[in-house]
Amino acid sequence: MCSISASKSKDVLLKLVELNRYRGEESHSVSQFLYADDSIHLKSQTKSYGPLDLDLLDGNWDYCVVHQQAPTSKEVNNTDLATGRFIHPAEKDKSYLWHNGIIKEGKFEGDWDTEWLFDQALNEDLNEVDGTFACMMHHENQIYVFRNEISPLFKDSASFSSTKFEGSTPVVPNIMWKLDYGTGVLEEKWKFKTKENPYHFGE
Repeated sequence: MCSISASKSKDVLLKLVELNRYRGEESHSVSQFLYADDSIHLKSQTKSYGPLDLDLLDGNWDYCVVHQQAPTSKEVNNTDLATGRFIHPAEKDKSYLWHNGIIKEGKFEGDWDTEWLFDQALNEDLNEVDGTFACMMHHENQIYVFRNEISPLFKDSASFSSTKFEGSTPVVPNIMWKLDYGTGVLEEKWKFKTKENPYHFGE
């Protein structure tokens, strides 16, 4: 189990990080962004093992995404351990994906389900993804959020959390949303389907 916490406000982010600690603290990452010319640019990124040091949230930033992780991918060698390869976010060509959930074993290619899921998102091909996912994505200097019907992700303005928090509502599932940084409004980009929802009993 993992968690995503994100906000424009350090005070809000601190509350969300503490709220989500129970979901796993084996590793973590902190990604700080600056906002300029209608774009969100990565300022710094830290990945490490163990519980999050709250001092990593200090500094001048306009937006920050924190991922706390109880990994579902097995570390396979000392190089992976040394580099933290399986610590979120996954990276592709200066784009990033933070993932809470797990893709079913045998239903993805490669060593890490998050890397494979990233390809599916960039290719607008999430319909056949068999598992759970709630994600934030930084792509072309914009922030996107999406989830299927099974994984939780809650929103209040431009703040997001894997655990419900005061004033928040669930992000509507099965839609790729683009975040308007200034207003906190989500803009619909494209739709997809949840491959299999074991909790859906029909009408």
